[in-house]
Amino acid sequence: MKIAVAGAGAMGGRVGTQIQKAGYDVTFIDSWLPHVEAVQKHGFEIQTETETYQVDATMIKPEEVNDQYDLVIILTKAMQSVEMLQKLKDKGAITKDTAVLTMMNGLGHDERFKQVVPEEQIYLAVTMWTAGLRGPGKLLLEGVGTVDFQRVDGKESERTREINQVFEDAGLNPTISNQIMQTVWLKAALNSVVNPLCTILDKRIVDFAAYENSREMITPIIREIVEVAAAKGVEVDFDTIVHKIEGSYPVETQGLHHPSMHQDLYSGRLTEVDYLNGQVEEYGQEFGIPTPNNTMLKHLVHQLEMTHVKA
Repeated sequence: MKIAVAGAGAMGGRVGTQIQKAGYDVTFIDSWLPHVEAVQKHGFEIQTETETYQVDATMIKPEEVNDQYDLVIILTKAMQSVEMLQKLKDKGAITKDTAVLTMMNGLGHDERFKQVVPEEQIYLAVTMWTAGLRGPGKLLLEGVGTVDFQRVDGKESERTREINQVFEDAGLNPTISNQIMQTVWLKAALNSVVNPLCTILDKRIVDFAAYENSREMITPIIREIVEVAAAKGVEVDFDTIVHKIEGSYPVETQGLHHPSMHQDLYSGRLTEVDYLNGQVEEYGQEFGIPTPNNTMLKHLVHQLEMTHVKA
């Protein structure tokens, strides 16, 4: 199986290098030139809890693609994903037999991808793996995780089983889900609460949690998400979301970390707030459901982008 990882930053680097180490043919595709050049010259430098080592890898820019792939894993930033998908299709990398899988954070990726490729080729995945990018070509890979995935139309196929085998061989701990949309919304709820609040307040997760009224802060945001998800035909339980969010607070889980949105903003990059709180707002407008808390979080993050993100 020929596999392309399009968007070979932190998570793309993690997933792709693990698949490559399992013996598969992997091509990394990325648009950040310093990163591409670093990997082309030296491979990935991988730092774990116990060691630092190099992994040789094939990395190219999207305009250099000249091959076809059986599986394309999209792990760009959400705002770049459709453009990347369209480029790969235009270059002939995606055929009628190519599976396109994304494990990006956020909502609505299936709807956007269907504008480019047929629904039966699209897979949604949710990962609990973590990864960091310390600089061009330098990955920080700690801990263990899982991947849940499913074809968007809900049907199983031989390609689904092949992807599962790839992920198993790579040690990614996969599960073929039968309710991926529920899992997507559950993780999106976590990210729509913890990410913007810690970003706006400039706090680590554990520091946000130390406030005795943090539950009162997150409750109205979650209630909007639950109502909008139900209107979209996805049942997510309020208490389950609260449990998942508060499960990220302790230092032994994610508490010592700044969320990815915080990392993006204070590194001068645009955030994915439009694909989290902004997408909740958009769906709410579609169904006539007010989402004032999610709307305000979106605007506050965009205000911060005006200060911290330079054109």
